Amino acid sequence: MKKKVFFIGCITATILSCNPGKGTDIKVDSTATAIDTAKKTAEVKAPVTDSSLQVTAKFVDYTLGDASHFSFEDKTGKEIEFGDNEDTLTKFAVELPKNKANETNQGWGSNKTLQGKWFSIKYVIKKLPQYQDGPLADIKVIVEAKPAQ
Repeated sequence: MKKKVFFIGCITATILSCNPGKGTDIKVDSTATAIDTAKKTAEVKAPVTDSSLQVTAKFVDYTLGDASHFSFEDKTGKEIEFGDNEDTLTKFAVELPKNKANETNQGWGSNKTLQGKWFSIKYVIKKLPQYQDGPLADIKVIVEAKPAQ
């Protein structure tokens, strides 16, 4: 019985030493960490403002590699690449059938019915990861895509 009481006492002492109670005077300055986290969140999830840009461009292709790549071409033939599409009505990327999915395309491909068609595109530039877990960079993000008239 004494061994049992001693064992319970040791466990209790260990738990209490790892979890200090109210009487402990430990101060942690987490202000810098909280501010840094808030800044990073604000940069990544910046709201869309009226500062959107516009371009008329032909949809060329979509690929998913280290990040999403929405490729377009303007009237002069200049390539324009967007890193994301937030327009919920126009789907430039489509999920591929299982028999076409592989490590290279990761199960995603270009919407063939939209390729070669012209769109009036509103976009913004956001600070987003350049690739998965990569550094932040200025990335063009489509906010609205309508068929060009």
